[in-house]
Amino acid sequence: MRMRPLALTALVLSAALLTGCGGQEDAPRVPAAPAPATSGAGATDGPVEWAAQVAGLTAPEHGTVTEAGVSLARRAGGYRFYLWETTKGKVCTAQVTDSGVAREVACGNPAEAVPGKGSKLARFVGPGTGFAEWYVMVAVEHGAEVTSVEHEGKALSWTRVRTLSSATTGRDVYYVTLPDRTYGSLDVTLKGADGRPGKDRLRL
Repeated sequence: MRMRPLALTALVLSAALLTGCGGQEDAPRVPAAPAPATSGAGATDGPVEWAAQVAGLTAPEHGTVTEAGVSLARRAGGYRFYLWETTKGKVCTAQVTDSGVAREVACGNPAEAVPGKGSKLARFVGPGTGFAEWYVMVAVEHGAEVTSVEHEGKALSWTRVRTLSSATTGRDVYYVTLPDRTYGSLDVTLKGADGRPGKDRLRL
């Protein structure tokens, strides 16, 4: 999904949400210790105040926050990573400080994140450097549940963020914390609707 960053204030940082090759800062930060892997849904974080804040940060052409609200995808290193859908079929993300000061907002068309042939996975946002760590957001065909994510045989931390509405593909979105400067592929184990496990691979 191609994300289009919005210039907000003088506080906007140069780190961007990227698709394709991983983006990088001049001096990437060392990732915080990863949280335990979980298959639980990402919690909404202050739905009333955050819905109001991000509604003001999203450019009018992208629409406003839907009734589904704002999901907290990740909290690490003094920053929070949020995701929400808009009334015009866009998906937006924001990286902010724990104090609530917005640092970056980006919106894009989720239909641009297309799985490879025979795969249930698509790169949704990233891979790239967030303010606290390297990450990638993965879109998974609805009905397939992620049970593990590995890179070169090493288990990675991941979180299920939310199921998107049918207007924005209806797929499930996962946030995966990556080792610093991660390239190559992710090996993902999925549980199908019938409960059977299967393997899939996502090229970063």
